[in-house]
Amino acid sequence: MQVNAMDQWPGQEAEPVLAPLGLSPTQERIYLTLLALGGEHTERLADLLDLPAQTAAGDLAHLAVLGLVAGQDTAAGRYTAVAPDVAVAAAVMQRQAALLRVQSRIDALMHTYRSRADGAGPPAELIRHPEEIRECFVRLQRTARQEVLSFTRLPFALALESNDTELEMLAQGVGYRAVYERAVLAQPGAREQLRGYLNAGEQARAATILPSKFVIADRHLAMIAVRSDQQEMASGCLLIRTTGIVDALMALFEHIWDRSVPLQLHDEAGPGNDTLRTVGGDDLELLTLMLAGLPDKALASQLGLSVRTVHRRIRRLMSLTGCTTRMQLGWYAARAGLL
Repeated sequence: MQVNAMDQWPGQEAEPVLAPLGLSPTQERIYLTLLALGGEHTERLADLLDLPAQTAAGDLAHLAVLGLVAGQDTAAGRYTAVAPDVAVAAAVMQRQAALLRVQSRIDALMHTYRSRADGAGPPAELIRHPEEIRECFVRLQRTARQEVLSFTRLPFALALESNDTELEMLAQGVGYRAVYERAVLAQPGAREQLRGYLNAGEQARAATILPSKFVIADRHLAMIAVRSDQQEMASGCLLIRTTGIVDALMALFEHIWDRSVPLQLHDEAGPGNDTLRTVGGDDLELLTLMLAGLPDKALASQLGLSVRTVHRRIRRLMSLTGCTTRMQLGWYAARAGLL
């Protein structure tokens, strides 16, 4: 008589569930069968599962080393399954400890990888498929230990709201600096998404136009769109490891960063001086988006206001600061340290 071990498993999992612990499908079948039967001799177990006796003996020995089975009578070759709440939990903890040890060696491994004589892989790699682009974008961020820099512009291959990896890395202490093209700020929902990144610690600025879209991790690895037009992602991205090119992208980033408008979309207290005491977080958002170059209609859409209300709030700020033009208002806001 043969036994289908999966028929004895609560929930009847269609796929192996213990493979992450290093068990082969056959070893899992043996363990689940012993769970159902309570205990069995090696030869009898091999017959039940239609396995060679030598294979069953070797797999049982491996399960015993992992602590999943115990031998009641080693001379007779009888084994029983150890209770899952003890055996499986212990095996999971051992595997987690092993993975943590591997993780602790990532920095040393990356140092070896980057210092290879052949330049740590090809100088550039073309990535075309959207799913591969998404995976590469995540991997690149997770290699960073210090800072991730980026230019963000339309169109999106990766939705603005999809970068959960940034929030994870920010929580681990990795710095993020991003420059957003003005058109990005006008997208529906952009303000709410950017607010989340800023509240998590991202430093962000806005530019009227960006020359391209790219991401740089720790000043050594970059990912850049192949084309800069509206079809850029249809042509894929380049993963760049060449130091000279990455250095050039770094210089371009710093040049545009210095000339871009700081974004303040999170709630902040207004300045402490008497003149600007009533300028609060909502006013800072209005100033930020206005100085980023958004037209009044886009300002109203992003702030959830009417165009008339936007005009009234701008006039109020101009009156409060004694400015007669929007250009003067922007200059005053910068000089007063509002932005």
